Amino acid sequence: MTYVTTEPKILLVEDDRAFAERLKKNLELSSYATVIAESTEKALALLREHDFDLIVTDIRLPGASGLELIRRVKVDTTLGVDPDVPIIVLTSVSSVDTAVEAMKLGASDYITKEAERQEILIRIGKVLEQARLAKENRLLRDQLAERDEFREIIGESPQIQRIKEEIVQIAQSDVTVLITGETGVGKELVARAIHRTSPRGKGPFVDVNCAALPDDNLFQSEVFGHEKGAFTDATYLRKGKFELAHGGTLFMDEIAELSRESQAKILKALEQQTFTRLGGMRPITVNCRFIFATNKDLLGEVRAGNFREDLYYRVAVFLIHVPPLRERPSDIPLLAKFFADQFARKYNKPAFFFEERAMALLREYPYPGNIRELRNIIERLAIRARGDVITRRDVEEIGLGVMSPNAAPKKNIVALPEEGVDLEEVERQLVIEALERTGWNQKEAAALLRISVDRMHSRVKKFGLKHPSWRVHKATEENS
Repeated sequence: MTYVTTEPKILLVEDDRAFAERLKKNLELSSYATVIAESTEKALALLREHDFDLIVTDIRLPGASGLELIRRVKVDTTLGVDPDVPIIVLTSVSSVDTAVEAMKLGASDYITKEAERQEILIRIGKVLEQARLAKENRLLRDQLAERDEFREIIGESPQIQRIKEEIVQIAQSDVTVLITGETGVGKELVARAIHRTSPRGKGPFVDVNCAALPDDNLFQSEVFGHEKGAFTDATYLRKGKFELAHGGTLFMDEIAELSRESQAKILKALEQQTFTRLGGMRPITVNCRFIFATNKDLLGEVRAGNFREDLYYRVAVFLIHVPPLRERPSDIPLLAKFFADQFARKYNKPAFFFEERAMALLREYPYPGNIRELRNIIERLAIRARGDVITRRDVEEIGLGVMSPNAAPKKNIVALPEEGVDLEEVERQLVIEALERTGWNQKEAAALLRISVDRMHSRVKKFGLKHPSWRVHKATEENS
């Protein structure tokens, strides 16, 4: 037997058949679909199989009482019954104290059996309306929470919608995730969204930039920690990122940059969920989720012999690809406004608006540095803006859209002004721009400028460039 109806559905739990049939008739005259159960056991059986909008139950029932029914519905989560279904208690005038006890257990209201039909209908209507409002509020909170989980993933393109769906798909499991995409597309934002929507969302989110840890000793100290005396400057015990991520998520960015030795240590830690601090002997067990990211073709790196095949299959259990910004131009206006609002607050300026022709130029630009580069462009525009409107002229003044998109590009990348230039300053500006486009990753900036990493390091030193993400580690090779 099924109970499919658009009318509010009431489960009436009452062993007095004559009273139950009379009340059912009155309820159905008021468009309430009503089903009778003669005992708590029959009521629970019906609740497991069907959804009801309201339970109306007598206190005195054969076998388990109405109070026991309330307790099991509201407290016992193993029954598979919706604990939010509202309950009204039927009682006699002399049993009001018992009705109060029922409300303490979670009943919404009580009605005496001697009450007039109109009073019964009014009380039932009020409880159903309160339940409807409570359900709407829960749904609204859930929707707001979901939006909040994706608050940093800006965009409405099909590609972004697909990524959000994939995040929801894997959120409740601890499956290992590999996020791929070019530098600056927002891989870390996706990792953080996975963490926030997962059961580990209240735990720590710990990130490791593997590209910033090229030395094996440095990597092991950063990720696994070290014991006091592990190397010359190890004057205290230091917990590593693995240990700090216990109960949460460990995000390892640019995993392809690890040496084969470090890859082997990560593989062992993944398989055994244990590790040993640098210079230590005692194995430490961790319980965390692993998310990895890379801007390279990791399978191609396996074929080239640069990345371990066994580690690849361990990290690439579920793949999420984040496309470059040039493949989703419809997201550019949303991102531009999001960043413009950020920088208006940062620089204490009025909210910015984009002239249509200015936005057209922003949409046409290919963004080799992806979202990171767009953010940098909007910050420069916000600083230079003469009012609250960003114009096409503003965009052209920072170098976008000067040349027609259909015009053939010139071989020279900069124009030489008649008064000449300071060549070192031009070089310095190009180095800074390359670093900004790549999130101050010297290796990637070197590739963008088509120079070696050593030459990049020498220019950083020459121009005295510094960035908070760069860290100096004095660990020696001892105990490696």
